[in-house]
Amino acid sequence: MSKQHKRRLTPQSWLRLLFRQPPAGMYRRPSVYMTGTQMEIEHFRRIRTYDGSKLSLELYGGTFTVYGDQMRILSLAAHRITLQGRFVRTDFTDSTD
Repeated sequence: MSKQHKRRLTPQSWLRLLFRQPPAGMYRRPSVYMTGTQMEIEHFRRIRTYDGSKLSLELYGGTFTVYGDQMRILSLAAHRITLQGRFVRTDFTDSTD
């Protein structure tokens, strides 16, 4: 067994691990949540294109595109968008900056 597994945590070190800072860039990672006919996308830079069958978002490091039918935007915040419709597929293109 390694030394790390043999060592017991003190209450202070356990609390320090519990309340440590998240990894750098954690809050800039995109997140996609889908439930039935709704999709929520977080942490994007801007909307590139939008119509009823295609939504293209610029992310930090690429472009995320959602294809579907009768898509409409339910809510739009600074870095969060909620869509409703029938989703066919998604595509991610990595930026080459």
